[in-house]
Amino acid sequence: MNYNVITYCLYLLITLFVVVYVGNMLFRNGCPFLLNTFGGNVQLADAINRILLAGYYLINIGYAVIVLKVWKQVASLQEMLDVLGNKAGTIILGLGIIHMFNVVVLAAIGRKKGYLILTNKNQQP
Repeated sequence: MNYNVITYCLYLLITLFVVVYVGNMLFRNGCPFLLNTFGGNVQLADAINRILLAGYYLINIGYAVIVLKVWKQVASLQEMLDVLGNKAGTIILGLGIIHMFNVVVLAAIGRKKGYLILTNKNQQP
């Protein structure tokens, strides 16, 4: 087995673990945010949460698999670690950017509809 095959396997394990772990965490913890954004409409918040999760998995797993084709021959352990760090870091950075974009868009939707509660001062007792 050469370094490329080992690198592919490690890369897929790392990225799939990160994508699935973060996706599940966002799915679980995003529901209250979506409920707040959509004025307590449970059905709408749940539907959007599921759609966001499906899109998240499709985009990130698809990108992770496509990236397998886009790297040079790995000839040493040092190159393997360099490629893994670069490629996994790119995926993780992309996850963060996509997540922040989604939060900004959903916050804007909630603010536009007057649902978004930014601080406890705005909540009524």
